[in-house]
Amino acid sequence: MAANFKPSDFSRKVELGSPQSHKTGAGINITSFVPVYSLHFKQQKRTLTQQYTLVGTRLDNSITIIVRHDVRNASQQQARIDGIVYDIADVSPDDSNDAIRYDYLTLTKTTKGA
Repeated sequence: MAANFKPSDFSRKVELGSPQSHKTGAGINITSFVPVYSLHFKQQKRTLTQQYTLVGTRLDNSITIIVRHDVRNASQQQARIDGIVYDIADVSPDDSNDAIRYDYLTLTKTTKGA
């Protein structure tokens, strides 16, 4: 995945983490997103052909973001961008030997906030 990105491409932040269950004061179990760490990201644009290929699949309304490679990325279950929580549907890690590596994360929207 040899890619040349400028540092200015990574102008937004994503929080990565997992959902965790806890009890409210009323004793009700709820699940909410708990961030573990954050990274800067670049949103990947899709071609029309790629969009048409995804129509009718579980990734129909997904987005793909690019982040610096981090071994922790593969173990995260959710991401939050601008208050919106997404499930991480796929992580495509960069396993090259390049000095600077990037991971591609495919996200599907779960809630309007958490």
